Amino acid sequence: MRLKYYVASAVAALVLLPLAVIHGVLRASLPQLDGKVRHAALNAPVTIERDRLGVPTIVAANRTDLAYATGFVHGQDRFFEMDLSRRLAAGELSELLGKVAVEQDEKARLFRFRSIARAVIQQATAEQRAIIEAYAKGVNAGLSSLRSRPWEYWVLGSPPVEWVPEDTILVEHAMWWDLQANGLRREMLRHEINARLGGTECDAGWKCALRFFYPARTEWDAPDGASTGPVAAGFEVALPTTGEVPGPDVLNVRAATGTTTAGVSATGAPRVPAVGSNNWAVAGRLTASGAALVASDMHLGQRVPAIWYHVRLRTTGTATRPGLDLNGVTLPGAPPLVAGSNGHIAWGFTNSYGDWLNVELVPCMSVGENELHTASATVALSTERETIRVRGGPAVIMEVKSGPAGVLLQADPSRQTCWFAAWLAQLPAATNMNILALEHAGSVDEALALAPGIGIPHQNFVVGDREGHIGWTIFGRIPTDIGAERSNGHSPWTSVENHPRIVDPPAGRIWTANARVTADEREETAIGGDLASLGAEYDLGARAQQIRDDLLALKGPATPADMLRIQLDDRAVFLTRWKDLLLGLLDADSVRGHPRRAAFRKLLESWQGRADVDSVAYRLVRAYHDRTQDAVWEMMARALKIPSDDQRMLPMQFEAPLWQLVHGQPLHMLAADFPNWREFLLAQLDATAAELEKSCGRLEQCTWGSRKVVRIQHPVSHGLPFLSPLLDMPALELPGDHDMPRVQDGAFGASERFAVSPGHEDQGYFQMPGGQSGHPLSPYYRAGFLQWAHGQPLPFLPGTAEHTLTLQPD
Repeated sequence: MRLKYYVASAVAALVLLPLAVIHGVLRASLPQLDGKVRHAALNAPVTIERDRLGVPTIVAANRTDLAYATGFVHGQDRFFEMDLSRRLAAGELSELLGKVAVEQDEKARLFRFRSIARAVIQQATAEQRAIIEAYAKGVNAGLSSLRSRPWEYWVLGSPPVEWVPEDTILVEHAMWWDLQANGLRREMLRHEINARLGGTECDAGWKCALRFFYPARTEWDAPDGASTGPVAAGFEVALPTTGEVPGPDVLNVRAATGTTTAGVSATGAPRVPAVGSNNWAVAGRLTASGAALVASDMHLGQRVPAIWYHVRLRTTGTATRPGLDLNGVTLPGAPPLVAGSNGHIAWGFTNSYGDWLNVELVPCMSVGENELHTASATVALSTERETIRVRGGPAVIMEVKSGPAGVLLQADPSRQTCWFAAWLAQLPAATNMNILALEHAGSVDEALALAPGIGIPHQNFVVGDREGHIGWTIFGRIPTDIGAERSNGHSPWTSVENHPRIVDPPAGRIWTANARVTADEREETAIGGDLASLGAEYDLGARAQQIRDDLLALKGPATPADMLRIQLDDRAVFLTRWKDLLLGLLDADSVRGHPRRAAFRKLLESWQGRADVDSVAYRLVRAYHDRTQDAVWEMMARALKIPSDDQRMLPMQFEAPLWQLVHGQPLHMLAADFPNWREFLLAQLDATAAELEKSCGRLEQCTWGSRKVVRIQHPVSHGLPFLSPLLDMPALELPGDHDMPRVQDGAFGASERFAVSPGHEDQGYFQMPGGQSGHPLSPYYRAGFLQWAHGQPLPFLPGTAEHTLTLQPD
């Protein structure tokens, strides 16, 4: 017995000793939360209080010290996240992660964002540079205050690299990348469709074939009421102007060869999702507080730690300049408040689709060092060499070539295909820190006046003030040129006089959800450029329309609780017509002799009209819609000879032509594999049912929640899955979907939720899918996650201080 005891003790020591060492190293990288620390870079003392959720309240005497302390807490809690962001934009991930990241780095290096970031810093005002430099010093001080490097760097075996001012601009460029880079592929797809349709342009009237795939209006459009005014059922909007179905002389799907694979979509790869968010504002005359009420939930890929950092930022002010009191979210890596309230105004953002980049196809025969040859001309090129350092491997040298039409994205002379791209993100003048001025805006008018000069990736900015006014505009610099010169830096920018805006619409409500916001033709052209007549790749609009209807249906003065109910609205308004289509398709003739179809119909009859986790009917309808959409697009794409890589991209408004085809059922737009559209639709149903049975075992077990369990993960757990229980948020089934206010699709959804009236911040709420800290041993690592998941409001303002750290100047 003693021998067994000794052996067990020895084994335990062998196992526990390394674990104890690892635990000790991990604990050493936890931040200091209490006490006093001296910092030479400060002008006056700064206090950092943290509440029970780890939300800091930072109080400083001036804006530069406030920036320093913001950088300090970001460096303490989120340095690894910040590091990944700057490296993503700069194309420097391989230096940390190795060869697995080389392909991504090569894509980013084409745009040379680090050199652009340096130029942005140079053009900043002296005050902005002082804030950015103080922030960088604070980040490095926060990082060096840890007794051990952040734990991720021990896992990766690399030391962290200090923060420099240009890195803050790179974090902004990372948002450009996340929000707009997919537009390059979408623009290439549009050019390819146009070329296959004979190069028809849309100045030939409403019969333009390209407009069928890119409709300027659809029935889902719900622009704000400033341009149209309210009517009994909502807002009066222009009738849909979807294009006519192209005739067989333009596009004959039936005559094309190899258009389908037995009715089952063959693309295989998942669709590239559109980036989307919700925000809206209610005028003070319709709210309980009398101030405007602003709600925001920005939809992004969800990860650990969370994208945003909840914070309260205060300065004590001087006799000549009032103090600041900023509440909301910051983006780790940058000092400004991104969304929230300054006590006078509250604001939020959604991504604005529009014409922010341009691609051009050049029929190249050869590509050399300094020139490109076509059949009839020579195009001069400039070349820059970029070195991508690769951890554990040799460096990669790549050449970045540029011509008159922009940077050379792709070159395949064997196919006479060279794609050039010009993107506003490449212009130093398109990115800046002018958003810092928003901190001092005292009214809607003052905030909107800042818009033309604010350089960020283009956003729908919705704002309300404590006097009850509300407004909308685009934050992000807009060129006045609407043609090919729009994105290459040769166009002037809009000014206050011609920048899009809406102020105090008659309905007293403004909403945006990545769809069309304005119905004013001049403003549409400013946003969409020469794509305005093709819908400018706006989101479909079903989500925006449902938000609009929810806002119009409010009874009595609006409160923050009303805003949360709208944000959590998972009613299946958009898919209801597809449920009705299925019930009509599954008539007595179609189910006779088909028990699987009969079972499908029976389950449809349990439809409750919500994307609820327990709903089988919702999952069946969504699966059928998506398969039918993919199969129809596959027929179109193959007939148009769209390259297979680009078939993952659907035009954003494809629902409109899809519905036209499914109901109009023109035979020349159907693959020859099927005798008629009814048989095609039934084939999609059979394929949907077979796939669901394969996934679930039986159809009745296919609940919506089990389709994509929400797994919000730390990047490290992807490579080390055994650490998932320690690093990741709890895996949950959650309600919601696309095309409704509550967006949730696996780990894509609301990156935060809040509603607040300026001057009444104590009545607002806040939610975030994760905690403040990026350290798994911190009590703040998961704090607030379950409240976000279950839709339970937490206070917008930080609570009582549980920890206080004072930074003192030397």
